[in-house]
Amino acid sequence: MAGSAVAVGFGRGKVILLGEHAVVFGHPALAAGLGVGVTVEAVPAAADSIEIPAWGVAAPISAAIAAVKDALGEHRPFALHADARVPARAGLGSSAALAVAATRALGGRLDDDTVERIADRAERVFHENPSGVDVALATRGGFGVFRRGVGLAPLAAAPLRLAVGLSGEPRSTAVMVARVGELATRSALARQALAELGGLAEEGRAALADPAGLGGLFDAAHRRLQTLEVSTAKLDALCDLAKRAGAAGAKLTGAGGGGAAIAVGAEEAVVAAWRAAGFEAFVAEVGACA
Repeated sequence: MAGSAVAVGFGRGKVILLGEHAVVFGHPALAAGLGVGVTVEAVPAAADSIEIPAWGVAAPISAAIAAVKDALGEHRPFALHADARVPARAGLGSSAALAVAATRALGGRLDDDTVERIADRAERVFHENPSGVDVALATRGGFGVFRRGVGLAPLAAAPLRLAVGLSGEPRSTAVMVARVGELATRSALARQALAELGGLAEEGRAALADPAGLGGLFDAAHRRLQTLEVSTAKLDALCDLAKRAGAAGAKLTGAGGGGAAIAVGAEEAVVAAWRAAGFEAFVAEVGACA
């Protein structure tokens, strides 16, 4: 980034529709970019710093953002200001959105492959063993089937609307991924649940234009995620409230242990029910291209 002008980069949030945790074990995941994300402004400064008001962050840059700078060969100090429209630690790809936005702001005109490769370095600092799906969707948006080691295979489908409810329970992706990994080493039932989650992701390809069919897959996936012991009482309550409000289906999204739930069908009614029960919630468009 030359001169003293402000440079701006954007990264999308993401939502795992089907296949979370299974994707870490080589099964497919069906995912989509959120219509909201993180915008980063970068300005040359006397010292490196980052400010993210929505997340309560005002500090020297983290090791993750330092990894982005190192990969870019950028050694000048910058002040970064991030406008985050996706909540942190909710399973909605906040760290990947930040990494992609910072990469674009600091790196200038980079192609998507380069952005994804560099932002993945930051994501590995954040989460130790990420699948890669968050960074792929943060970079490209749209819908896609993601396989670890293969990448994101885009799917052509019209954007859809989901209700997103926040449990209010922050969680660590790295901790939850490690916990499922330990469970899978000793439980054949857990390994079966992971394989079935991957199968549901494959089925979901054809259901993106069919809320009733997609909802049934959501319900089935949530049951498998309960088997993997990654749901919580609040996430289960969000799903139950959504179904009672008329949703076609609901499930947790992301690593679990807290974070968010998603529901398809009757989105406004679902959000109203969640808010009446004391949960933060919103309707989101997913699947728009970057």
